[in-house]
Amino acid sequence: MSSGRASGAPAGPRPHRGRVLGTAGHIDHGKTTLVRALTGVDCDRLPEEKTRGITIDLGFASLDLGDDIGTLSVVDVPGHEGLVRTMVSGASGIDLLLLVVAADEGVMPQTREHVAICELLGLERGVVALTRCDLVDEEMREFAREDVRELLAPTALRDLPIIPCSGTTGEGLDALRAALGACTRDAPARTARAGPPRLGIDRVFAVRGFGTVVTGTLVGSSLRSGAQVEVHPVGVRARVRGLQSHGRAVDEAQPGMRTAVNLQGVDVDELSRGEVVAPPDALLATRCADVRLHWLATAPTCEGITSVEVLTGTARRRARLAPIGAAGFTPGQDDFARVHIDSDALPLLPGDRFVVRGFARNERYGGTVGGGVVLDAAPPRRRRSDPALLRELETLARGDACDAVRERIVRRGLRGCEHAQLVRETGLDAASVETLVHTLATAGVISVSGDGSLSVATAALERMQRMLLEALDAFHRRDPMRPGMPTGTLRAALPDGVPTAARELALARLVGAGLVVIEGELARRAGHRVELDAGTRELVEAVAAEAEAAGLEAKGLREWAASLGVTTERLRDVIAHLEREGRLVRAPADLWFARTAIDALCKRVRDHIAEQGPITPASYKALTGTSRRTTVPLMELLDTLRVTRREGDRRVLR
Repeated sequence: MSSGRASGAPAGPRPHRGRVLGTAGHIDHGKTTLVRALTGVDCDRLPEEKTRGITIDLGFASLDLGDDIGTLSVVDVPGHEGLVRTMVSGASGIDLLLLVVAADEGVMPQTREHVAICELLGLERGVVALTRCDLVDEEMREFAREDVRELLAPTALRDLPIIPCSGTTGEGLDALRAALGACTRDAPARTARAGPPRLGIDRVFAVRGFGTVVTGTLVGSSLRSGAQVEVHPVGVRARVRGLQSHGRAVDEAQPGMRTAVNLQGVDVDELSRGEVVAPPDALLATRCADVRLHWLATAPTCEGITSVEVLTGTARRRARLAPIGAAGFTPGQDDFARVHIDSDALPLLPGDRFVVRGFARNERYGGTVGGGVVLDAAPPRRRRSDPALLRELETLARGDACDAVRERIVRRGLRGCEHAQLVRETGLDAASVETLVHTLATAGVISVSGDGSLSVATAALERMQRMLLEALDAFHRRDPMRPGMPTGTLRAALPDGVPTAARELALARLVGAGLVVIEGELARRAGHRVELDAGTRELVEAVAAEAEAAGLEAKGLREWAASLGVTTERLRDVIAHLEREGRLVRAPADLWFARTAIDALCKRVRDHIAEQGPITPASYKALTGTSRRTTVPLMELLDTLRVTRREGDRRVLR
């Protein structure tokens, strides 16, 4: 199991710098020869590469720059135009550029395309190696230097030092090492050094005795041996059996390291280049992403939606680019766009870089037409013409983490946003998300649910509170006799899709503000009191009087409503009011009795059982003087009131 190792390396490993150096340049300009001269490793490992004398796949080595600098990982990429996809696969994970230009040929088409790709990927630091200087005189060297300076002048790479050298004779290699050390010493990491550990797979193979091994450049945070991982987007789960970096076993791989991962529980044929190893459920695999896009100055003008190939990390996909806030893509312009993936979903995070290639040759840069950075891997379903979407992307493009969290919570509206979802959408770790959420909550921008799992924008929470108050007011107007609205019914007044935590948060805020009172399972407005009009009070007393008069021979609901000349609904409201006042008691079979009659019955039953023992249904009927229609519900009522307990067909005292 190996990710590459320099021959003749010192017995004691140098500290790893946590940076990756990548080559770029035209085919046959001496990239692989130069890497071999610097590291001792021949990156042309495939038989076909040996036969044809060109690099076809990615090659890897380690470069020891001495005690004060440490070791760099080196990725040697192919220069052939037809292998640009492989070049991007290697360049996506690099921090520093080693641009190789042959002094006897100067800048060539693939030099231009590689420089364009490196700039699109955000590379700004590195060194230019002017190779094959042993084949030219000083005048040709100077001509090649000027050619390189002219190429780099309009780019972020304009200040790269140009070092004449030869991988064959060794000329200038010490100066090249010194230049690489100088740019490495204070170079910031270009790839992510926070969030979940991610390894874009660039090779998959099997090692006898170990099983499946994948290699790539680790970004994000560290990856430990024994960790559970998922291969995104295919969803295959596995365990990290072992880790190596440049031939050395490590217990924990650090971000920025070329890493080989021995996976247990997955077969080689289940994996392929372009997939990503990360913790389970850590990434969102998406078929849609909002991006900031730079369209190359030499690319053709495109109106409307454009079919392209998107290259990001080690993955590539057919896709469609749709402009946001513009009619199309203009050469040399930066715009916002929505990427629609046409095939398998891509695991993406904000900040991920990508390259866009067209299906026709570009005048100077081959098929490369643009590239940029992912702003949102989980965009909302909104029209691209929506001004709010454009404002949101402008905010995300500024790169402030607090703003990014706020925008994602605000746009979720009444649903709020779970903190676990924020972690997946932003790529931030859970602790960072919690800190940002706390900052926003302290500022009053958002509110957090009682269990701490959900955040809701203040404006959305206030809207929910208004909806709850409106529902409660409507209930009181509709049912003035009832003391309150069932809390479950009140929560259900909010739209479908609002999570339980958000409903509870809105109701809790109303209670905390003293606007709503909850008593048992009922909620009411703080100022609400049951008030009966004259007609209702008269009906209440009539019902109470009839119940007193009926004793233990209560009427059925329909019969009772007919005798009073009211609807059953109206009678139920009055009965419920009398129940709440304790003047009526409900028995099974929808029978209601006056409280005084039930109290008297309880005493008679207690006395009877105390004197004569358990009471049977026949004895119960004789004792109460009622029909069977009433006797059975009364027996069950006293069981419910815990006066009696049923044993077979008899009742005994509890």
